[in-house]
Amino acid sequence: MKSTAAHIDAPEAAQRLGISRATLYAYVSRGLVRAVADTDDPRRSLYNAADIAALADRKTRSRKPESVANATLDFGLPVLASGITSIADGRLAYRGRDATDVAATASLEDAARLLWDCGADDPFADPAPEIDPVWPELAGGLARLSVFERSAALLPLVRDATQITWQRETRRLWPSGAALVRAIAAAATGRLPSSEPVHRQLGAAWGIDAAGADTLRTALVLLADHELNASTFAVRVVASTGASLASALSAGLGALSGPLHGGQTSLVEALFEEAERAGDAAALIDRRLWRGDRLPGFDHPLYPEGDPRASALLARLPADPLRADLIAAMDRLGKRPNVDFATVSMRRSLGLPQGSALAVFAVGRSVGWIAHALEQRATGKLIRPRARYDGRPE
Repeated sequence: MKSTAAHIDAPEAAQRLGISRATLYAYVSRGLVRAVADTDDPRRSLYNAADIAALADRKTRSRKPESVANATLDFGLPVLASGITSIADGRLAYRGRDATDVAATASLEDAARLLWDCGADDPFADPAPEIDPVWPELAGGLARLSVFERSAALLPLVRDATQITWQRETRRLWPSGAALVRAIAAAATGRLPSSEPVHRQLGAAWGIDAAGADTLRTALVLLADHELNASTFAVRVVASTGASLASALSAGLGALSGPLHGGQTSLVEALFEEAERAGDAAALIDRRLWRGDRLPGFDHPLYPEGDPRASALLARLPADPLRADLIAAMDRLGKRPNVDFATVSMRRSLGLPQGSALAVFAVGRSVGWIAHALEQRATGKLIRPRARYDGRPE
């Protein structure tokens, strides 16, 4: 089924609205535009022409600032200019370089140098960061807490990490950023910060071989940044006040922990466990659909044709019949794995501890958070949206 009077393809729909295809996909995820599968090519979608026309008319007639601002806060148009990461046409790029290509060989430290725009400087050249002597004792007492709670307690113990960023030269903040990345890796594993590459630190702590550590390296780089997601926006808000990098990262960690963000990994873990007990992935998916349950780990509003991060990471893992059955069952619904599914699949494949999928997410994303904190600080602007009051009249 090609473009018709009732349905048009993505390039034409985006052109009529004057938007990118990524924004078109976001409109679909928000229910503003209906989409159907192209019967000639199920991998493609066609878009309701009437919805496109109505949306174009609405965009022309309604240009109130508050209306535009409200729409941007839910997978909408960009709310901040950024030169760090772009998501367009189903691809993720770090400063213009395809993220999956970067992840093929780069370490997390390499990704940091790229995202922080360090040029020839190397903020990771220094030895392990100086920490308060109380770190080992405190870390031992926090062993049962989550990576978020441990990090919140331990990051302030990193020297210089709590200094406010206001009016400090960006390049002088890079070493503090490197120290914080190493500190979050240490907090995730219950060890002391190290100058070893982060993927090797994690691999040694979790007792996996060099090949497994290299898979961790790929995952960390793929997770390093994802534009203005909820945790990154939280980081930028705190950074815009001139607060310390440690404070900004604490905000990101708090946002990441929620079940609608990084906490999705725990829901994917539960899906795997339920499928394992059921012994029939397809039947399990059917039951969950009948119950009206959400199916975590599949699809992403910004990648309607499939999450490239998931594809790159899953390609590195050995075959797993249970994982294959889940993917096949969801594929029959037109749904594809996202990075949450891939990260949990990696945890299971490498035999990592429970909760480590989310720890890898937090450690990798710390690099992007620092990039955005530095970029926001450089603008010298405070992020302070206005609210549209809809409560009781005075």
